Amino acid sequence: MAAIDIPEVHKFITTIPPFSSLDLPERTRLLTGVSMLYVRQGQVLSLENEAATVHLIRRGACEIRTPKGGLVDQIADGECFGVSSAMSQNPDGLQVVAMEDSLVYRFDKTHFLEACEKSEAFGLFFEHTRHNRLRKLSRSQNNELASPALQLSTPIAHIMTRQLVLASPNETVQTIAMRMTEARVSSILVVEGSRLLGIVTDRDLRSRILALGGSSDSLVADVMTASPVSLPPESLVMEAQTLMSESNIHHLPIVDDQQNAVGMLTAADLLRHQELSPLLLINQIHRQQNVEALAKVCKQWPTLIINLIVTDMKPADIGKVLATVSDNLTRRLIELGLEKLGPAPMAFQFLVFGSQARKDQSLGSDQDNGLMLEREPSEEEGVYFANLSEFVCQGLGLCGVRLCPGNIMASNPEWRRTNIGWQKAFSNWIKSSSPSALLHASIFFDIRCVYGDEEAVDHLIQSMQLEISKNSLFLATLTRSALVTKPPLGFFRHFLLESSGEHKNQLDLKHQGLALINDLARLYGLSCQTYRVGTLDRIEQAIREKLISVDTARNLMDAWDQLNELRLEIQSAHWQSTGKASAYLDPKRLSSLERKHLKTTFSIISDVQDVAQQRFLRGYS
Repeated sequence: MAAIDIPEVHKFITTIPPFSSLDLPERTRLLTGVSMLYVRQGQVLSLENEAATVHLIRRGACEIRTPKGGLVDQIADGECFGVSSAMSQNPDGLQVVAMEDSLVYRFDKTHFLEACEKSEAFGLFFEHTRHNRLRKLSRSQNNELASPALQLSTPIAHIMTRQLVLASPNETVQTIAMRMTEARVSSILVVEGSRLLGIVTDRDLRSRILALGGSSDSLVADVMTASPVSLPPESLVMEAQTLMSESNIHHLPIVDDQQNAVGMLTAADLLRHQELSPLLLINQIHRQQNVEALAKVCKQWPTLIINLIVTDMKPADIGKVLATVSDNLTRRLIELGLEKLGPAPMAFQFLVFGSQARKDQSLGSDQDNGLMLEREPSEEEGVYFANLSEFVCQGLGLCGVRLCPGNIMASNPEWRRTNIGWQKAFSNWIKSSSPSALLHASIFFDIRCVYGDEEAVDHLIQSMQLEISKNSLFLATLTRSALVTKPPLGFFRHFLLESSGEHKNQLDLKHQGLALINDLARLYGLSCQTYRVGTLDRIEQAIREKLISVDTARNLMDAWDQLNELRLEIQSAHWQSTGKASAYLDPKRLSSLERKHLKTTFSIISDVQDVAQQRFLRGYS
């Protein structure tokens, strides 16, 4: 045990929920008997005897694991462990492993339980934490999909190669080629001391030396890829997969905070640890030579999504992974279309809108897309782009991305426009307050380019932002539209359920919950000087530009995470039982604690709607 500065501990916990909800006397009693521990990386913490109580991480990171080593949760600064030990004697034998050197506060069990009994909010928070971890434990133990091979939340430090093959920039290509052959590796890191300068792969040697008739005496500095993309060792497998897929690389250097090379991660490393991974699926997508083969490969997509949900990946990270797969599928279809129809007669951009643009797709998401052309096409050119758009949209449909029921697709000539045509459309929607204009705003103002020169799309977004900045009436009208639908809570905080039809007595988590948060985020996002398209990114940007308070924004982001996690769980269960996705929930399936938490989530949305009304409708009747 280390000496402890009680005032410093008190100052820290006043910033950490739920300790911040306690009044001064309650916090003072809680800190009676508190102690401080320094925990070394890799150390396993016992939660027995006097350690069978709640611990708060002041600085560091830990994993909660089953006795067999299965991952239950990952926690860091400001988060607690030992909740099950304090409240129910840790019947599952959970263990805590320090993932880095950590500083931890240990509370006296008696005083902790007294605080839970006297403060309903405090006790409810830890009951929810315990319940949530038990649910994660159940998934880890009972669902075969949650095998270690599918733990995308594993830090890459656990699977990277630490025995590095290194070179200096002044060595010759022949020297490092021999070294690579001896070590049986396909890449070598170029360092100065231990600081990473670059990387040379066998592909580099083929394309930059052999193919060009270069000399084997060439210096490494002349053929290496300088300042390659890299990640720190604490990054997750999911992050590595996404980065390698987007960068189209198979070798990823791992560096510390001083840019010293500490490891290497290859595509082979990832595939050995992933039975079905986004990287594998993306690689398969790019190898297919026709739509029929693509459709066959994409039958794995629902299973991939369910696996991501089972491994308890954060909803925002699941959305990013699915967007990466969707983007690559779209690009491959465009490439196949160009091979079939011949080169495009002019430059063009393929645009995506809605959930794919925001990177929050889920099971059963449909497609929203369009085409931006360099100039007005001739009749013959118009036919070409009509055929290309039809090929891509129908191909996406065959691959499991549903056709848009509202026909918001590039195959609709209405959504094939020139750059100027799109600018005029956005301008008209901003100047108009008609219902159709507001509907278009809710779809098209979430925009991203997945094929072609992004600069033209950036200009479109800049012109849109400029128009909005000059038109406060548009934001007021958009606010009224965003506030029409309220969260499904009655006057006495009971759920307002569907009253008839297929989903009678159920909640629509998508349209009565997540869509409301997306609308609020879009409203704040369009008010920002810097454009962001993702819901959480927009809220973060609104914080940076001081358009919303930090507490309000964090509450809204937590609500988005909670609803998204619940929706994904429901969709996964529904898909596995019926083959269809549904975001409808029967509240009776939830425990009383979960229902109370869901009501709090809906209340947060309602509160932020009130805040938005005050900000954007002030002065407008």
